[in-house]
Amino acid sequence: MSALSHNMKLIRKRLNCTQTAFAQILEIGFRTYVRYESGERDVPAVVLEKLSNLGNVSLDRLLTTRLDAGELDIPDNLLIPEKPESYTVISGSRQEGRIMLKGYRKDFLITQDAEEKKILNHFRTLSPASKSKFLDEMENTLQDHSLQAKNKAARPNKQLRRKGLSQLKKIARSVKV
Repeated sequence: MSALSHNMKLIRKRLNCTQTAFAQILEIGFRTYVRYESGERDVPAVVLEKLSNLGNVSLDRLLTTRLDAGELDIPDNLLIPEKPESYTVISGSRQEGRIMLKGYRKDFLITQDAEEKKILNHFRTLSPASKSKFLDEMENTLQDHSLQAKNKAARPNKQLRRKGLSQLKKIARSVKV
């Protein structure tokens, strides 16, 4: 039995479904589902995506790793890799401040320097209400800064237009018709 077949059966049993009910959930025929679960047919991408969402596992883990029932208790986006050797970085960088690991649905944020790490660690110690309040205040601050930046950018353009207009007026006065 392939890893995918095993995982399909595991997800179906975890949801307490019969093959018939699971086929209906996936919007496919019963016999088609039975063939997918037994490994007789290849599963199309649309069905794989639905299975991934139902089991809360990433597509690559669904396809390549034989899962056990305990691994379905915690969604992939909440799992943090245990050992550095056990993961592969597939996107992101230190400059971006995030990485995406193979087998995990969510980006992991990384800090650039000691100050960011200090702020992040302090943020993690806050209560949920304090976190929410902090994030709201930060969003307001960022919006204020972006408005100020737009206003500053608009001023030089207006000044340039006025200067250009005055130069055009001087040129127009000097031209004789």
